[in-house]
Amino acid sequence: MVNWAVIVGKKQKKTKKYGSENMDENMKNEIIKGAEVIGLSAEEGMSKFEEICSENNIETTNPIAKGLWRNYVANTRRTQNNDNNGNGEGNSDDSFYKSAFGFFVSLDAPRDMMAYNRMKAKEEFMRDADNALEKGIVAVANQNALGKWVVSRYHHNEYDEKTISTLPSGTEETEDGRFYIPLDNTPVYMNGGKNNNYGKPLPPEQMRRSGVFYGSLGTGEMKPYYFSYKNQGGVDFAPNTFEWCHFLCVLGSNGTDIYGAKQLTVDSLTMNSDMDKENDLYRDMSNFDFEECLRNNFESHLVPLVEMDKAHINRQALPSKERFIITDGTVCNMNMTPTKNGNRIINLTDLNAEMNYDNDGITTCWIPSHLTLDFGIGSSVIVVGRTSQRTTDEGVEPTTINVAGLYCVIKHGSAVEVQQAVEEDFDWF
Repeated sequence: MVNWAVIVGKKQKKTKKYGSENMDENMKNEIIKGAEVIGLSAEEGMSKFEEICSENNIETTNPIAKGLWRNYVANTRRTQNNDNNGNGEGNSDDSFYKSAFGFFVSLDAPRDMMAYNRMKAKEEFMRDADNALEKGIVAVANQNALGKWVVSRYHHNEYDEKTISTLPSGTEETEDGRFYIPLDNTPVYMNGGKNNNYGKPLPPEQMRRSGVFYGSLGTGEMKPYYFSYKNQGGVDFAPNTFEWCHFLCVLGSNGTDIYGAKQLTVDSLTMNSDMDKENDLYRDMSNFDFEECLRNNFESHLVPLVEMDKAHINRQALPSKERFIITDGTVCNMNMTPTKNGNRIINLTDLNAEMNYDNDGITTCWIPSHLTLDFGIGSSVIVVGRTSQRTTDEGVEPTTINVAGLYCVIKHGSAVEVQQAVEEDFDWF
């Protein structure tokens, strides 16, 4: 590798400098090393680095730029290796990771996406084990005399059998001692895409956080995107809604979906309000009107509080990610004691609506633990979420809202935090 700063004896050779004057020396050295790895000169590498930063609308001194450069080098190496192997199927997209700036309109609590599929597999196996096996819903495992496991499954309607030493981590055992392995039995997704996990064991757990993001990618225009982020990165990624933030993400091929990228997205998350105002990435958004933005970009999701029951019925046919509603109201009650799943409760009413008292005019909202409650009773708020309605022996209950986004328009007071009660110890008496 070329040493760009060499001193020979007492005479110092002139060092050729690359990059901007303000760029950190470590960053310059990383660019030079990366350029050498993929066969570029130092000048070509620096030029490419500046081009990538320009495409993503960030300064070369921004720490996020390092992640973008590393991604470019990794993708280029992968492409070169694939070309050398003769398959030419590498990813040639220089900007695979996009620099996002904006705010989350909604951000759901992380959910185990495998829980439902595993539950259905168990139900099918317990109802008819042979049918569940033939349909590819499960594989069946039996231990032989040597302590090995003979696993049977149907794949593409063909029976297959294999002997293995250790069962997959997602294996289940029934109360009567039978072993089965829930499988991914979806060969093709609804959009026509091939499912590469078809026939493979379902993982014991797969957490995913989803939401709706409004913002820009690189130098693009501001617009809504659906957001999805799985595994531990998605669990740890929890910016408050309606707060400006910066992060790296992956843009889906349809142009409307963005995805979290392993640890990179959560590690790159930076709140705009935490930045030094002299930082090149900082943006002054003090004059931005959130209410106007919602009216202009999410009109089909705006629902008056008094029409929530009707909206719940009408939106059932929509795809899951499009079912969210946006409504507003006045906080008339709060319960900060968390429920079993960590939710707190606020009750909303519409003070502008006429009350006929056929119902109580109150809508219950379930607030997950990752959303901040910093207002009190009497505050005017906007909530974003999905509706829910329960049917009991006494009939249909009023619609409630599982909140995923919260914005306080007019703040009164503050929420009263509930502390866990400590039981007194009277054992001494």
